Amino acid sequence: MQAKILEKPIISTKKVYILKDADTMTKEAGNCLLKTLEEPPEYVTIILIASNESALLNTIRSRLMKVIFRKIEDTTLQEFLQRNHMVQDLTKKRLQAFDGSIERARKIEQKKEIYEEIQNIFGNIENYQLLDVIHQLEVLYQNKEIIEDLLDYITILFMQKAKTNAKYITYIETIEEVKKNLKLNSNYDMCIDKMLFRIWEESV
Repeated sequence: MQAKILEKPIISTKKVYILKDADTMTKEAGNCLLKTLEEPPEYVTIILIASNESALLNTIRSRLMKVIFRKIEDTTLQEFLQRNHMVQDLTKKRLQAFDGSIERARKIEQKKEIYEEIQNIFGNIENYQLLDVIHQLEVLYQNKEIIEDLLDYITILFMQKAKTNAKYITYIETIEEVKKNLKLNSNYDMCIDKMLFRIWEESV
């Protein structure tokens, strides 16, 4: 990308580069990008997308203009999804699960069975024994490639419940710790085991 940036645009006057999940860059990657951010060609716009601003190097943050994307209001999101026929059987509960995000709505709809399975278990986790939880949530072990999306979804479910029961805040903290460990390349199955055990332990 850094080499391509130096090539002037041919069919337009601008070039735009989008770095998704920029907050997952290693320190080495961030330092490598730094020189390009310091002196970008005038025809280049570089967009860094990040959900955790603090994970970016301070030297990188100081060279960016921050733009915050807020959640879409439920009524607006509902109108968009229905107008574009993106979701079937749109209930209030499902709309809440989308958490103001068209992208999340798309992902959930594409793998609806997986998300419904997770919702059924975590919505009633206090009624299950630990071995039942681990067995029925095999879906978490089998979908490593989308685990971050699944953990975000579980967090949304718990945030809704936290409005009436503060214990769900502890569950959310557990999930955030697991996400952090997974980014550090900790053993995947052990991270999921630990998360399920701690959440179940707090629920009984």
